[in-house]
Amino acid sequence: MFQASDSRTLRCAGALTGLILAFAPYLAHAQTLGMGPSDTPTPVEVLADNGIEWMRDGKRFVAHGNASATRNDTTVYADTLTAHYREGVSGKSELWRLDADGHTRIVSPTETATGDTAVYDIDAAVLVLRGKPHAKLVTPDTTVTAKDELEYWDAKRFAVARGNAVVVRDGRTLKADVVIAYFSPKAKTKPSSKTKTGPSKGSDIDVVDAHGHVVITTKTEIVTGDKGRYNVKTGIATLLNNVTLTRGTDTLNGAYAVVNMNTGISTLYAQAPGAKHEKPAPVRGIFTPKQAEALPEEKSRTKPAAKP
Repeated sequence: MFQASDSRTLRCAGALTGLILAFAPYLAHAQTLGMGPSDTPTPVEVLADNGIEWMRDGKRFVAHGNASATRNDTTVYADTLTAHYREGVSGKSELWRLDADGHTRIVSPTETATGDTAVYDIDAAVLVLRGKPHAKLVTPDTTVTAKDELEYWDAKRFAVARGNAVVVRDGRTLKADVVIAYFSPKAKTKPSSKTKTGPSKGSDIDVVDAHGHVVITTKTEIVTGDKGRYNVKTGIATLLNNVTLTRGTDTLNGAYAVVNMNTGISTLYAQAPGAKHEKPAPVRGIFTPKQAEALPEEKSRTKPAAKP
């Protein structure tokens, strides 16, 4: 079942054929950063400077020292890689979990995720990436960091950034305690042979939810609230509870805000649609007028007279 080409290489044609290691970009392109299944049984190549252990009793492989696992165009790098397998119903070994420990990087042609550790549970189709001071995902147009962990739920089609989550894209920054991105459903039909392949110019994310200490920063304003939702397709963000909009020295306070990222128009309301407060607190605004600059002749009048 297994073929070893040298002391640094283990080609897994059977047990690792089912390896799935998927991580999707957050607020980015439709491609995933992964070693997903394909129509043909593509093997996974594992390299390690300090050798590879096959622990039959423990049913795992451990690659030590500058280890890497590559399938198709995606590679996982770490100090140590551990592949856990079990006996399947057909009698063949099947992988159910992959652990990456130390200086972890997951690299595809368009995305790179970095952290200290990564665990992929194949049964649940969930990848969890952790790092200090944060786990990080970089795509062509987006950077995501999370202090606690980054999760990608492949089957359920959503991603989660936990703990001081920060998303930077197109000069805008979204911060929150927890950020959840919901992806579009996977296409049910197979693409035709005439379909062009390559990076998608759009995003396959439909909606992004932010919870706890939400802060949206654009080039002209800062909007804060307890929770928010961003519709990627329309470019409209809504924030709820304790909302404050700051633009320069001017501020607005309300219970509900609608921020149009495309037009730059923001509107605050006393309460959210459907709320049943009989007497909601009014929207409050504080505007600081700019001091008018004196005309040249007025400036000359205010100058002290020259001493004789």
